[in-house]
Amino acid sequence: MMTSRWSATATGPATNGLSSGSMTSAYAELHCHSNYSFLEGASHPDELVARARDLEMPALAITDRNGFYGAVKFFGAAQRAGIQPIIGTELTIDDGTRPPKDRVDYDRWGDRLLLLVEDKLGYTSLCRVISMAQMPNAKGMARLPAEQLASLSGHLIALVADPKERLPIYQEIFGRDRVFIELHDHLAPDDRSRNQRLLDLAERHGAPLVITNEVFYATPDRHRLHDVLTAIRHRTTLDEAQRYLHPNAEHYLKSGAELRQVFSRYSQQVADEGLAHAAEIAGRCRFSFDLVSARFPGFPVPAGETPYSFLYRLCQDAVREKYHPVTSEVAARLQKELDVINKTGFSEFFLINWDLMRFARSRGIPGQGRGSAADSIVAYLLGITRVDPIEHNLLFERFLHEEMTTTPDIDIDFSTAHREQVIQYVYEKYGPERTGMVCNVVTYRQRSAIREVGKALGFKEETIDHLAKSASAWHPESPETIAQAAGYQTANVTKPWQQLFDLATQILDFPRHLSIHVGGMLVTGEPLIDIVPVERATMPGRMVVQFNKEDVEELGLIKMDMLGLRMLSVVAEA
Repeated sequence: MMTSRWSATATGPATNGLSSGSMTSAYAELHCHSNYSFLEGASHPDELVARARDLEMPALAITDRNGFYGAVKFFGAAQRAGIQPIIGTELTIDDGTRPPKDRVDYDRWGDRLLLLVEDKLGYTSLCRVISMAQMPNAKGMARLPAEQLASLSGHLIALVADPKERLPIYQEIFGRDRVFIELHDHLAPDDRSRNQRLLDLAERHGAPLVITNEVFYATPDRHRLHDVLTAIRHRTTLDEAQRYLHPNAEHYLKSGAELRQVFSRYSQQVADEGLAHAAEIAGRCRFSFDLVSARFPGFPVPAGETPYSFLYRLCQDAVREKYHPVTSEVAARLQKELDVINKTGFSEFFLINWDLMRFARSRGIPGQGRGSAADSIVAYLLGITRVDPIEHNLLFERFLHEEMTTTPDIDIDFSTAHREQVIQYVYEKYGPERTGMVCNVVTYRQRSAIREVGKALGFKEETIDHLAKSASAWHPESPETIAQAAGYQTANVTKPWQQLFDLATQILDFPRHLSIHVGGMLVTGEPLIDIVPVERATMPGRMVVQFNKEDVEELGLIKMDMLGLRMLSVVAEA
């Protein structure tokens, strides 16, 4: 009988010269859900990063379900903490069976495939993979047949925890050195037998092992919140959701030493190989967000002109029309702003917004810029704003200065009745493959938190309704204030009220679902799906990117804010 390479008497696998102690200290968690796995993860990205820092973990991956919704926030938090960020996703693979019609049961359908980005090419591939899984399917029900991964498998690492018969397919698609059997043990009754089946499968197909903890929260105390989120996701109470809940609080972010202890009930070779490969994979994943080269769509300028020279000429023509005479103060201010715009590389940004206003005027659509853009004489000369910053002594540096790394913000109000014409103009000019609506992440506020947590805890509907309607009368200071707002005496405050207080407080500001931004459009110089995953919006004919306004600004991408103002519609009709 052949001896398994993981049996107690087998020779241990190659560990790149790492001792057991160094493998443990170098461990990086590669399977981690933040609360951007909507109604599933129970910790913010920065909470997971803080926990990893406390554990002295050198690297951490975020692998939210079918998306990059929290990737930018996680990446920034990890870099600030001195932790190497790894970007990935847990992708739903179509298993060939009929998917459920209702999203309530969808999270238990299909297979799961964990994909990690190695570099920029891997990031581009995974953006396309996620988009392919999202776009053909109903909102919240992304899935992709495994065979469609073949053309986009480069520079990705796959972790497989439930491959069924697909392991050879994955090895062929990604390459044998990029497919790892994922082991995690949460001390549940079936974990050891499941892992033994995976070990046997890995033995038959020569697949390497990796250990993760399939994390859903940073610390064990968030286990109860994870349960509540699960009940909310299934639209039921905790009592009725028992079959969907994890049996314990072991899905938290653990150190390599803790996982070595967990896996001590297997052979040492299993722990050695699994922990060593986690560190090795982390070392291979070196992607960094650097998308500035894709920020501009290539605004068309006349032959012989550059974006800056064309902007310069437009401003020089306009300044002679608006100022009589052009004083030295005006000339100096204009030159100063143009110099800053040229140095920061935002000439195209101003031209894009100038073009929007030019189109609106040509169609008789009322529109005007507002906010800090009014501090710019260039914006004034281009007709983006109507406020003279010289006359009103406005400071340009409030809007743009040389040290800025984010894109300046120009909000333009159009009449509500005609804004769609401007949006369609952007689609037509730059093409739908380079244009998409920015997402808005809807988060829990006081009323929604109390309604959904209260329902999950089994509170009566009338009590929940009364609490939610009186939310402005109480603040999450103590369970007594909540009980009193519902008409109960303080003496009647019991454990359920304490739980409601604790959980409603914890869930505040948690992402709940994705919606579309009221007017933000992302325009890129490369195909949009190479920059960010896209998915269907609820509005017909719209697609929404998985980055929100803050993400786009953080990455220095170009976002146009075209907002609807009803008063301008009234003006247009007058």
